[in-house]
Amino acid sequence: MSQPKEIGTLVVVVLKARHLHQPSFYKQDPYAQVTLCGQTKKTNVAPKGGQHPEWDDEFRFPVYAEPGKDRQNRVLEVSCYKQEAKAEDILLGKGTVDIEETLKTGEFDDWVQLETSAGARGEVYLEMTFYANSPPPPTRRPSKLIPDRLARP
Repeated sequence: MSQPKEIGTLVVVVLKARHLHQPSFYKQDPYAQVTLCGQTKKTNVAPKGGQHPEWDDEFRFPVYAEPGKDRQNRVLEVSCYKQEAKAEDILLGKGTVDIEETLKTGEFDDWVQLETSAGARGEVYLEMTFYANSPPPPTRRPSKLIPDRLARP
């Protein structure tokens, strides 16, 4: 089986979240987790971040062109968790972003809706930039048309 071809790098910045579900009365210590192409990366924990934490953490993911698997390799999954000291971390919400448009335009920055089986659970703000491995398109030569050349006397 051949190796998948790397077509570029996707830089994901997890900036902040708002309106996160808070299952307890005390301020929670949330963190975000981002998954793409089977790679998972976590932000730092925002101590006492509560419902509106800020992280501003940057991650870099290689993007592959893999025949037959492109559809699943084009979905970025973002999740928020509440860190627990003596138990398993609690899922606050999960959302997905189709990165196909980001690969074409090169940029994405917007709020991503988080949900659980109980419904909407807040939003996470993501900034994404795609850097292709291929060379940039050649620059066009300037037009030889002189604007005054076609002007009527």
